[in-house]
Order: sequence, then C-alpha cells, then structure tokens
Amino acid sequence: MEAAEKEEISVKDEAVDKNIFRDCNRNRILQKQWLSKKSTYQVLLDSVTTVEDSTRFQIINEASKVPLLAEIYGIEGNIFRLKINEESPLKPRYEVPDVLTSKPSTVRLIPCSGDTGSLILADEKGDLKCHITANPFKVDLVSEEEVVMSINSLGQLYFEHLQILQKQRTAKENEEEASVDTSQENQEDLGLWEEKFGKFVDIKANGPLSIGLDFSFNLYGIPQHCRWNYEDEQDVKAVDAGFDEHDIPYDAVWLDIEHTEGKRYFTWDKKRFPNPKKMQELLRSKKRKLVVISDPHIKIDPDYSVYVKAKDQGFFVKNQEGEDFEGVRKWNGDSYYIDIINVGGSTDILFLWNDMNEPSVFRGPEQTMQKNVIHYGNWEHRELHNIYGFYHQMATAEGLIQRSKGKERPFVLTRSFFAGSQKYGAVWTGDNTAEWSYLKISIPMLLTLSITGISFCGADIGGFIGNPETELLVRWYQAGAYQPFFRGHATMNTKRREPWLFGEEHTRLIREAIRERYGLLPYWYSLFYHAHVASQPVMRPLWVEFPNELKTFDMEDEYMLGEHFLINYITEPKATTVDVWYDCKTFAYWEGGCTVKIPVALDTIPVFQRGGSVVPIKTTVGKSTGWMTESSYGLRVALSTKGSSVGELYLDDGHSFQYLHQQQFLHRKFSFCSSVLINSSADQRGHYSSKCVVEQILVLGLRKEPSSVITHLSDGKDQPVAFMYCAKTSTLSLKKLSLNIATDWEVHII
Repeated sequence: MEAAEKEEISVKDEAVDKNIFRDCNRNRILQKQWLSKKSTYQVLLDSVTTVEDSTRFQIINEASKVPLLAEIYGIEGNIFRLKINEESPLKPRYEVPDVLTSKPSTVRLIPCSGDTGSLILADEKGDLKCHITANPFKVDLVSEEEVVMSINSLGQLYFEHLQILQKQRTAKENEEEASVDTSQENQEDLGLWEEKFGKFVDIKANGPLSIGLDFSFNLYGIPQHCRWNYEDEQDVKAVDAGFDEHDIPYDAVWLDIEHTEGKRYFTWDKKRFPNPKKMQELLRSKKRKLVVISDPHIKIDPDYSVYVKAKDQGFFVKNQEGEDFEGVRKWNGDSYYIDIINVGGSTDILFLWNDMNEPSVFRGPEQTMQKNVIHYGNWEHRELHNIYGFYHQMATAEGLIQRSKGKERPFVLTRSFFAGSQKYGAVWTGDNTAEWSYLKISIPMLLTLSITGISFCGADIGGFIGNPETELLVRWYQAGAYQPFFRGHATMNTKRREPWLFGEEHTRLIREAIRERYGLLPYWYSLFYHAHVASQPVMRPLWVEFPNELKTFDMEDEYMLGEHFLINYITEPKATTVDVWYDCKTFAYWEGGCTVKIPVALDTIPVFQRGGSVVPIKTTVGKSTGWMTESSYGLRVALSTKGSSVGELYLDDGHSFQYLHQQQFLHRKFSFCSSVLINSSADQRGHYSSKCVVEQILVLGLRKEPSSVITHLSDGKDQPVAFMYCAKTSTLSLKKLSLNIATDWEVHII
C-alpha cells in the first residue's frame, strides 16, 4: 500500500467503532440458532454405564439421530461436571489443556432409585444429587430437596455435529446418509459453510460447529501502579520523584510500546531510554518495579532478532496455504503472531504486561485473527480463539519464572483471559472512558470476574480515553483503592493526570485513599491467600456473604471486600448521601439488615467494617510495599452484637516460591471472646520468622470502659497496658505495644 493510501486508525476509533463488528442480526451462528425449531433430545437409559470416575449415557436428537455421549463426574467439594460430545466424531474436537493445576479429585457417583424415565446420581454423603430426566433430556442439581440449577429445562440444547460437505460426497454416500441431516442446503443458504463478512471469507471444512445449552438458577498487583506512557528516562525519574515529594506511595511504573525501538518488543529506544538498567536501579533503590508491554504480534523486520529467531524456528501462526499469517497492527505495521519471552536489557525488577492478545488484528475480520488460520498441531484458530490470550500470559509468566531460575514469582497483566488465567497474573477490563458511567459499570464487571475465579482484577483509574473532571478522578481513586488491581492508566493523547496536578486539596484526598489501601495490605494479602488455596473471591457480591437476604442479589452499587469490609462507592457527581450499613471511619455503629442514609462529602469513602471481625493493618505507610516489610502492625477489632470477633493474617516473603516448596509462611488467627484477644497459629505447618510487632489495637463496639488491660505472653509474663477509652464512640485504643506477630499471646480486658 502506498504511504498516501494508508488508513489512519485512532485510539478513539479502536474503542468505539461498532461498524467493524457484527451485531446479532449479522451473526450467522445466532441466526441459525434462532431459526432452528426446538428439537428434542432424549436420554437412552439402557445405555447408562458407570466407570471408576464417571457415569456415561447416550443422548439422541430426534431429527439428526446423531448419538451424543454424556459424561457426569462427581468432584470433591459438592461439584458435578457434565461433558457432552459426539460419540463418534469425524475428528477430535479441541479440549483445553493446561487450565487446571492438577486433575480434580473425583468421587464415585451412586445411582439412586428414581421415577420411571429418570436417573438419580449422588455421592456417598448424598448432600447434592443429580436428577437426570430422560425425555426430554434435562438435568437438575438438587440440594436439600431444592433444585438449585437446571440444565436444558427450556429445551435449548443445540449441538451441531461435524459433517462432510454434501458436494464432496459420492452419490452413494449421499443416498445412504440423506436421512442423517437434511438441513445442509439450508445451512449453505445461510452461509454457514462459507461465511462472508466484509472482504473476509471464512471456509468451514466441517460445517457449522455451534453448541447451545440453557442453564437456570434459582435464587436459592495489590498496590498502586501508574500510566502509559512516560516520554523518556527523565520523565520516569520526574514522576517517581513527584510521588515521593507528595508523600504518595506507589509500586510500579508502566511503559507502553513507545519505550521500544521502532515498535519492536523486547528492545529499548536508545534516544529516549539510553540507560534502562540505570533507570531500573533507581526504582530498585526505592523498592519499586517497572512493567513494560509485550503484545503477541512481532514486527516483520529482517534486522529484528526476535523476528529472525521465531521465523527460523517456525514459531509463527500459519495461514491456510502454510505460510506465516500476516496481520496489520496500527502500532508497528505488518506483523506475525507468536508467543515468546526473550527480554533484553532487563533486571529482576522488570515485569511484563500482555495487551492486544485476543488477538487484536487491525483490518482483520472484526479486528481479530481469521478463524481458518492454522496453529501448531494443525488446529484452526476457530478452535483456539478464546484461549489465545491465556497461552500468551502463560508463556510470559513461565518466561519470567525461568529468568529467575524458578525462584521468583512473576507479575503479568493481561487483557485477554480464560478459565485458569488466575494462575498467571492479573486482568484488567480494557480500554474504558473517563465518564461517570464507566466508573459505575466497573464494579459489576469486576464482581463478575471475581466470582468466575479471576480475583486479581481491576479497571483503569480515571478512564483510559478522555480527560476526567477532577471530582470524577478523585472518586475513581477512592473506588479503585478498594479493588484488587489498582492502576492509573491513560492513552498518551490525554492530559497528564498525576495526583498532584489538581490542587492541594484534591491531592490530599487521593493521597488519603492510596495510603488507606497501603495500610490494609496485610488484609489484602491474607485475602489473596484464601483466593489461592480455596478460590474465595477477594471482591464479593453481597449475596456471597448474605445468601439469605434476597434483596442483595440485585445490588451492584456496593460489595464486600473479603468477609470483613462493606464498600459502597460513589458514582454520581455532587453526591451528598449514600445508602450504607455501618461506618468504619467514624466508628459509628449501624444495625445490620437495614438501609440507612448518611451524609457524604468529597473526602468520604463509604467503607464499613463488619461486626465480628479482626482486620490486620500496617501502622505506617512507606514509599512502596518493599519499605513496609518490617513496619509494625495494628489490629482493628470490630465486635459483634455478642461481643466477639475473629480474623487472621497470612504472611510470607512476598516474592519467592519458598512458601510453597519450603513451607516458609506464617498464618495467624485472631479471636476475641469473653474480653480476651488471642493470637494463635492457624497452620502449624508454616514456619516463617518475622520481627514485626503488633503496636496498636483498636477495639470498636466496647460498651463499657475497662478498669485495666493486661498482656499475657507465651513465656508466662504479664504486663499492664496503658489505654484510652472513648464512651462516645465505644472504642478502646491500645498503643505503644510490642507483641510479636509470629508468637502466641493474649490481651485481657478487665
């Protein structure tokens, strides 16, 4: 293409141009699903067999007569897995490997007596049962005699089997198989074998492959990161110094593609960044990190070493002709697509961010890769599209682990993800806009990600596109401070928005929000420990903690941070009141199970600690998390109506795998009952030395002033403690303590 003919594509176009995408009316798969008459599937009960880890049976469709094989697995933890495939497909369908860390532990399912025409499966405990109705095919999951989920209750199962195009069959085959599927002519009319969109043609060798199924449910990088892109080394140094000057902690600087030489990943622009290692050493001296971008497309350039190595070793995706698939990227022109980690000019504080890995292909069909390009193993892209970003992030994480010879944990942020991506790093919601509506929608988006297992998630603070008004930016920082992944990010076409550029008052408000987040890092880290070992979401919809309160199921303007904090964020300008439960900042106690209104101002972040909880905090905030490793702890004890509380702290070195391989971790339990606060071990397997002490304890909801407070240590020594009691707020404050976080002790309130 001549230079004068090249099409300009702006960031704004990329984010909002809907004409390059198909809507439902132009989607052939959806049209086929809609136009198809409801066809009945039934279970052949005489085909039921039970093997060691599953129960299997055939399902037949009345029209196609193609037998499907259904397999039901019982998995530890009251989990059922249903798998449906053709019994004898023309070729294997792609089954996703690598998602699970290990094969799930199965439990044997026992057939129980049921009605004629049905099959009931249960484990030995019988807590959860699987009811299978034969005709029409339906599966109900039943707990305590209540149906909690139904599969195919609306009869929407639609399974398109692999086929051979009739034109390719012999006359004899056509004659013999005419009864198998009489709808191919209609399929061809719909364009489902050869589908056109714009200038692109998608040829499907085995016909349409859509699968539909209905499900019905009854009601029954933790610190702060900042912006794309900084201009050069001096800009990075100036911004780093600005955070220190204004006493605002942060942990990572981000560099987008402009840091590279000619848009070639894993390189440095020698004019803008003449000494990247020295720049990284400056950040290291403040215990901070650097994150650079790595997209999956590699610029076609015979002088680019990454391109040459990948080309020589055949690592690029292929087109139908077996040649390297060539896509066009706005950033770096003609490109090939690959997964590779080979970072040059880096130190061990440099980490990676995977963008555009859906994959994004400008001037491709719907700005992505054509479905018939070929991947390793001769799989078409249509089979792998949803997991392309997963493997990009996986390869990046494994490359970073190899860089440290298996000693250090990686950090990788990704835009595209799949089930299991939580193993490899964080996810963000993509390019958003600096508008109040985008702040509002970010919370349900993050809650949805959280309950699907992606706990380390967040949205760009302030909006990626556009310039936020000052009030919106402050409110976004206040909301983001209580979200798992916290990054201020914006396109380079926006105005600079460092926190100190909006006047001292607004700088103070942003500083307070960020410092409050850093103070809660012990609580954050303990939440991520439970996400790691038990898949408990860090951000939780209210119904997770209050499943019997039906009104919580449609509440999207507030959420739980773990089980101890309720967060109610402001998403409207000029807000003066907000619905809440009880206050954490002023220590005012509000009865649960009701809605109240309290006044709010721009300096108000509606955050409420749950009665019955003990939350560990850091008493001082440093320049970054690295500066806070040895700083003292505080405990915020919020009493329940019964005068009791529980909480915990998980602690390890924060960067290596020694917690896993050598059991070097600390897991402590805090309990308050009968006016005694106890610190004890929650996991005897862990052994991690810490010099940190609990310096402060704040007890909320103590209705009576004590006469004395005494600490009791594990060596038997008792020590009286000075205290302050406020009758107005019913709070007891203990300061200047020196109770080692890693040892057993008690605090007696008399």
